[in-house]
Amino acid sequence: MKFNSKYIWDYDVKKLDLSKLGVLRWYLERKIEYGDWEGLDRKTLKRNLPKLRINFYLKRILQDFLKIYD
Repeated sequence: MKFNSKYIWDYDVKKLDLSKLGVLRWYLERKIEYGDWEGLDRKTLKRNLPKLRINFYLKRILQDFLKIYD
């Protein structure tokens, strides 16, 4: 997954440890909620989407997207 600090202004993204599940989910939630979908890895997204605390409609859009490209 490609790091982007555009929508994560309050943390140093280079220091984020995405191997930690909580940090990864927080990062995904932040990117999705702010519309920064570039660089999202489909495999990672598919695995974590059910547990993400994001807008219901965004979650549905992403679920439909993942179904199309499976």
